[in-house]
Amino acid sequence: MTWHAWWGANQWAAYLENMELPVKATSKSALRALEAEGIDQLAPRDYAQLLLDDPLLSLRLLKKANAFLPRHLRRDITTPLGVILALGTELVRRELDSAPEVPPDNLGFVASEGQATLAAQVAAAWGGIHHDLDPGELALAALLANAGEVELWAFAPELPQQAMQALSSGRASRSDEAQRLACGFSFMELTLKLIDDWNLPDLIRQLVRGDETRRARLARLAVDTARHLEKGAADPALPHDIRLAAQLTHAPLADVVSLIPRLAEADKAALLAAAETLPGESAGM
Repeated sequence: MTWHAWWGANQWAAYLENMELPVKATSKSALRALEAEGIDQLAPRDYAQLLLDDPLLSLRLLKKANAFLPRHLRRDITTPLGVILALGTELVRRELDSAPEVPPDNLGFVASEGQATLAAQVAAAWGGIHHDLDPGELALAALLANAGEVELWAFAPELPQQAMQALSSGRASRSDEAQRLACGFSFMELTLKLIDDWNLPDLIRQLVRGDETRRARLARLAVDTARHLEKGAADPALPHDIRLAAQLTHAPLADVVSLIPRLAEADKAALLAAAETLPGESAGM
């Protein structure tokens, strides 16, 4: 795609805005598994879980809901369950059945959407601790926080590959710096432009943008924690993530650690010990 070399975030957003969003093949098989249990017995929450496992499916259905609903109602769709209730389960099934699939050999896409789903799981788990937080809102915001990058992996994988090379070569020390160096824009800029173009709810825009509310900070922290978890349970940033999550949720460190998904019990014990012994920090209890 050398003819795209001069494009910035605005041009890529315009290009991606009208692309038909693909889904994971496993999302379709997960739907078939649910239906095997009996469609009449399924609740909207069963379908909502499918969204949290597939960022582009969530975007596809959010866009569809926005096309159906009056503008004054769109702002209320801030959770996966809200998407399902707005569209109805029959339309959700049709959308998923008709969607193209991302080839399973697109390993960059698999990794990026896997990190997004992990961020959603972390956000939902920590959001459930505090009574003022909606786990569904936090999970959807964390899931979509890097939607621009996920879409690039699906439609123009050479761009995030170039950014990864800039980071691994040492030409850049941070991901956003590598993205600007290799592509001319950060993937967060692209995500925010897409959110604006799709007219997604204001709350999702605020959470993804990184406002300094408790909800936004916890959603952003879940994204960071997922990225650190992908590097391994011993990543030195994780104890700091745990301390900050405890501050934001007013929960004991042990509770925060116990809710982290995809982490072995031995790794949780080691992480808790590291978080408890961080020098010069308060857990906010």
